[in-house]
Order: sequence, then C-alpha cells, then structure tokens
Amino acid sequence: MGKKTEYLIFGIAIASIIAGIYGAIRTGEFMESVSGVTIGAALIATVLFQRNGKNKSE
Repeated sequence: MGKKTEYLIFGIAIASIIAGIYGAIRTGEFMESVSGVTIGAALIATVLFQRNGKNKSE
C-alpha cells in the first residue's frame, strides 16, 4: 500500500470518526452513531496492521 493510499484511508477514517461523534452529540443517540466510529477505527487498524506486516516481511 502506498503512502498516498494510507493518507487517504486515514483521512476517510478520521472523517468517519468525527461524523460519528458529531452525530452522537447532535442527536443524543449514541448507539446510532457507533457505526461511524467503528468503521473509522477499523480502517485505521487495517492500515496499521498492513504497515506492520510489510515492515516484518522486508
């Protein structure tokens, strides 16, 4: 995975987390906003696992 792709995925993940938090604050319904935060966290974890796996194989 290239650096530009990693930065794009990080940007999408951060936007998803912010949107989830904003939705929770705005509506007061935390359970409806968990999906945005979960997707953002999963994207960040995927990039970090990919980066760590690439470093070990080199």
